[in-house]
Amino acid sequence: MTSRLERFARLSGTDKWLLLRAVAWLAIARLMLAGMSFRRLSARLSAAQEATRVEPDPELLASVGRAVAFAAKHVPWRSDCFPQTIAARMLLRGYGLPSTIHFGVQRIGDDELAGHAWLTCGETVVTGGGELDRYIELHSLSA
Repeated sequence: MTSRLERFARLSGTDKWLLLRAVAWLAIARLMLAGMSFRRLSARLSAAQEATRVEPDPELLASVGRAVAFAAKHVPWRSDCFPQTIAARMLLRGYGLPSTIHFGVQRIGDDELAGHAWLTCGETVVTGGGELDRYIELHSLSA
């Protein structure tokens, strides 16, 4: 526990704030998933936003992805791919950046499928980017 606190203390103020916001959005995402139908959730996530930037900063996208992934590993609730995409999307929305949530599946046996969600901003995968070639995209939510 001490090493985690020491690592957090060594972060810049900007990174600390981003990590804390990632934790908050993961908690909100978990509540949204528990309390909303997919139809209502997808409508909320697809709500139009005013984009303020034309070209996303690759370092910002990487920072958001790292913060969400790190926070997801350390929160006491389940934060797999879908809550991570929601959290990252809401963080990017705060920077005025549009993003797309992608949903895909892969076959993992004769009669079983595994689902996965990932987030992109432009051409950059922000969260859930591991081994995407295994998944067939079924749906996406753009803002």
